[in-house]
Amino acid sequence: MKQKLLYIALIATLVIGCRPKGDIYFDPNDPMNMAYTTYTGQFEAFWRGMNTHYVFWSEDSTDWDAVYKDMLPRFQELDTTYATSGTTPDSATFAGLYAEMTATLRDHHMSIQVLDVHTNKPFLFYPGVAEVKQRDYVVGQNYSFEAIQTAINGFVSSGLLSSGTWGEMGEQHNFFGIRNVDDKKIAYLWISNFQISQALSKEPESEGETAYIQNLRSWLDLCIKDENLLGIILDTRCNLGGKVEDLKYVVGSFIGKPLHYADLRYKEGVGRYEYTDWIPAIIDTVAAENRRDLEASNIPYVVLSNAMSISMGEISAAAIKQLPTGCMIGERTFGAHGQIVSNSALLHDGSFGDKDGLHYVYTSSMQTRFRGEEVLEGIGVSPDKSVLQVESGYDGAMEKAIDYIKAY
Repeated sequence: MKQKLLYIALIATLVIGCRPKGDIYFDPNDPMNMAYTTYTGQFEAFWRGMNTHYVFWSEDSTDWDAVYKDMLPRFQELDTTYATSGTTPDSATFAGLYAEMTATLRDHHMSIQVLDVHTNKPFLFYPGVAEVKQRDYVVGQNYSFEAIQTAINGFVSSGLLSSGTWGEMGEQHNFFGIRNVDDKKIAYLWISNFQISQALSKEPESEGETAYIQNLRSWLDLCIKDENLLGIILDTRCNLGGKVEDLKYVVGSFIGKPLHYADLRYKEGVGRYEYTDWIPAIIDTVAAENRRDLEASNIPYVVLSNAMSISMGEISAAAIKQLPTGCMIGERTFGAHGQIVSNSALLHDGSFGDKDGLHYVYTSSMQTRFRGEEVLEGIGVSPDKSVLQVESGYDGAMEKAIDYIKAY
């Protein structure tokens, strides 16, 4: 028995010795860890919070220990300068330090808010946005709401769509359109944010909201009930994300059996690489009140994407392209798939800090791995058929989608 206990102790020692650096308990949400008064203290709190709560260390090539070693003296220098002369760093210097040390992080949901500890001047960083703007097919392109609104209005005037209607609900917009092809119909929906579940349970408060909700109902009714349906187009270009629950409408309404579209995993300890097992993410058929099995009906379903299809805007695209009659057309997406759902205090992951304090980090609380793919966080979902806006504008992918459906 004594030998057995010694053997177990030896193995435990070896395992502990092999654990990654930084596996020390640190609660970044503890008010005591926000009570710093120096630039170095702020850096330390941010670095340790990331060390504990960032969920992508298994996928991220950033050497976080090297970041600490390289950046610590530079923050200490800021404190020395302030202590000797009372001088605070200029905005470019202070912001540049945080931008530099976060530039290669994979999490494209991430935003980082820090305040200068002496001036309370705020700075906000979006590492993912900076990366996407550097992509070859994005540089020089206009991905604004106004640009896609103009393009969609042009679909009607050019004949790509036979008719269409705009609706708005707060800051959310959608457009429901129909393309007539002989005696058949193609159902088209563009949506700026996924809030379908919320909208369909809401009493409209304006003409715009009435149109918004009616657009959703009309698109679903046409897709599910119309005997003359030729195909479906869901346009997620410039979609900023929203509720993953909406998969029950845009995917669950069109499958005959549950779809295992992805796997998810969380952190389960303070160590960088302490994860749960992969958990299946399944879209069930019972979630949608009315359904049409597109595979049985042999009806094509096209999802349009671009570099600013973000979060649920690309999760929906990844799921649709897995359908037997699904096809994704357009550009590689933004790359923000890690969802924001967990309680970081319990699971050692996700957002941390204080929104009203000296730092706050908004970050994913799980990894998403789509079926048949590696973790695509920071990379994006690639289309089945590539059509770049830099070459074809907004019309090019729409034309490709209609031609694909007509030839299906």
